[in-house]
Amino acid sequence: MSNTITPVWSYNFWQEIERLRSSLKRFKLLSVDTEFPGFLRDTPRDASDETVYDDLKFNVNNTNLIQLGVTLMDEHGNVGPTWEFNLKFDMEKETHVQSSIDFLKKSGIDFERMKKEGINKTLFQLNFLKIVGVHQDLKWVTFHGIYDLAHVLKLFTQEPLPDTVHEFADKASSYFDNVFDLKVAAKCCDKLKEVQVGLAKLSRILNVKRFGEAHNAGSDSLLTAHVYAKMMENYNIGDGRLEGILYGLEDVRIGRMYKKYFMIPHPVPTPCATYATPQIPVHWHRIPAMQPRPCYFRMQSPMIMSVPKTYVMLY
Repeated sequence: MSNTITPVWSYNFWQEIERLRSSLKRFKLLSVDTEFPGFLRDTPRDASDETVYDDLKFNVNNTNLIQLGVTLMDEHGNVGPTWEFNLKFDMEKETHVQSSIDFLKKSGIDFERMKKEGINKTLFQLNFLKIVGVHQDLKWVTFHGIYDLAHVLKLFTQEPLPDTVHEFADKASSYFDNVFDLKVAAKCCDKLKEVQVGLAKLSRILNVKRFGEAHNAGSDSLLTAHVYAKMMENYNIGDGRLEGILYGLEDVRIGRMYKKYFMIPHPVPTPCATYATPQIPVHWHRIPAMQPRPCYFRMQSPMIMSVPKTYVMLY
């Protein structure tokens, strides 16, 4: 079991994105957490579903991610490596809430370094999506994850969030095979459902230790992974009943099985000249959900030029 958090900046991005690609051969669960520059519009606790989504859309569309934490796990709860991707963020140009920035600074986030050494968001999007897109069986684990997954969806698509919550669920289902929100699970567990819990409080109740600094995406994604493993051990949360539900958007379901059609991104052979290091752009295949068909494509990795061209089949 790994408790090491690897910070990823522009200088070690290629090395770590390749390690992530290799690790996904073994680990099929991704615990994710994000840090973003605050809420431009606060949502009342008793807000309607429509208001919750309208505020989510407004906040996400008008701000950009600062960090993405990713921790890998297997289906038995064994925790693998953790990455903390630090994205380029310039406070002089980015919309932000100053109180949130001050809070993140106190938590140890270095915004000067983000400005100088952060990962280009388009570069990250192309390569991260290329890696996760060839898998059709990944489970995305979050804690109160509507903002985390909404920000990741916006980063993946490079587009604003859809107009309605049902369109959001449909588009998210194209990218996230399965989602699991621990805050939803906690509300269904004895001794937890009567308690208003955040991630830190839930971890203390379950006697789960934190590694790293709170309110850093890598530490929070790792803690989420350990909490998930503990709840799998102590509670019956793995029977599928809670999959696809995000806390705050309980009226919709997200995941491949809930979508009439899902989209499979995969590399196409033409290199992209946008960056000095060649990239592989992504195109899509539209396939009926739960009726997988073989999809053949030809691929040559620009990063491993000695590998001959091969035909790969997606199921």
